[in-house]
Amino acid sequence: MKINRHITDTHYDFMYVEGGDEDKQCREVTFKSKNEKGGASSIGNYKCDTSFELLQSSFEYMVKQEEKPDFIIWTGDDPPHLGNSQLNETLVLQSITNMTNLIRNYFPDIPIFPSIGNHDSYPQHQIGVGPNWLFENVAQLWSPFLSNDSIETFKLGGYYTELVSEGFRIISLNTVFYYNENRQCLNLTDPAGQLLWLNETLANASLAGERVWIIGHVPPGYNEKYDVFNFHKQFNDEYLFSFSQYSDIIEFHIYGHEHTDTFRLFYDDPNDHINDIEPTGIMFLSPSLTPWMNQFLPALPNNPGLRLYEYNITTFALLDYYQFWTNLTDNIKTGNIDWQLEYRATEFFNTFNLSPISMYEAYLLIQSVTSQLIQFHFYNSVSYPTKGCDEICKKIQLCSIRHPFTKGFKECLVEI
Repeated sequence: MKINRHITDTHYDFMYVEGGDEDKQCREVTFKSKNEKGGASSIGNYKCDTSFELLQSSFEYMVKQEEKPDFIIWTGDDPPHLGNSQLNETLVLQSITNMTNLIRNYFPDIPIFPSIGNHDSYPQHQIGVGPNWLFENVAQLWSPFLSNDSIETFKLGGYYTELVSEGFRIISLNTVFYYNENRQCLNLTDPAGQLLWLNETLANASLAGERVWIIGHVPPGYNEKYDVFNFHKQFNDEYLFSFSQYSDIIEFHIYGHEHTDTFRLFYDDPNDHINDIEPTGIMFLSPSLTPWMNQFLPALPNNPGLRLYEYNITTFALLDYYQFWTNLTDNIKTGNIDWQLEYRATEFFNTFNLSPISMYEAYLLIQSVTSQLIQFHFYNSVSYPTKGCDEICKKIQLCSIRHPFTKGFKECLVEI
């Protein structure tokens, strides 16, 4: 058994201030925050991004758990949620630099496999084909843990592949190209040739007998929290089809972005679910460190989360994961950050491992047992109190898990 750590969506706000006004993202002490409502705790606030105290405690806890993980997967989104008027290229690059240095300081000599996020850009969400200022600067920043070949493809499109060990490969994709708020690639069929490169890379991996992990920031499929498809329509299914021929070598996918805790089943053909064919792939979405709530959308915030994966040292298959959390409401009351185990995946899902077939069984359990659905929905926001999961909620949760393809998702909403 081997262990790796997943870090995602830290969104550290370097201007977070104790006593700050939550209506101003906890970045400014106002008369209201000082005299009327009371300002933000030094620990954090659900309407704001990650404070330094929360960020530091998370890394101290990760090191306490496992000082020397085999490697770290880091799927981006380092800057805070700010409007473009409050950001610039320098601040975005500084955020990525700060997080790079922080990870390397806490985990020296540990291999790091990063992906670029939609907030790791300026203007936010807008990432076009390289070479550009972002890819050039980040490639240089990440050069200590990427090969020369990886640096070259990263400069072109923010993607790369690395051989972790003999027979084991990680492919890091720039899924921000396809993100529904990115307008830079709308008229392109294959931005930076990423999907063509992906096919060639997977074909070579197959010939070499390698097992593959896919990592990226924005996942395909439907965002159950924000009630929207993550990708532009023309990209979602094409992206998924790219893996269809190689499901026999791809162990699983890891993404972030949604700030929620969920998973998605993958089928080589979008019609396979009709004939009750078992899924051939699995995608895991890890929740964020930031508790930030989007005040402009009807969605809950989440408690801060951290994740640790276990995998088989021989087959490189995923065996289990441990989801950790801290109750921000209690932390603010006590003035103490108390990280603890929220759940162990195989125990909650009642599975032997986390293979696609096992997670399909987990899906069927969530679908058929109301208490399991309610608990899954609770974990979806990292144990932040919910108002339950009504019929609409149930449909969206279940359909987003089983149907990442657009047509299947829409049909599912009618069927369930």
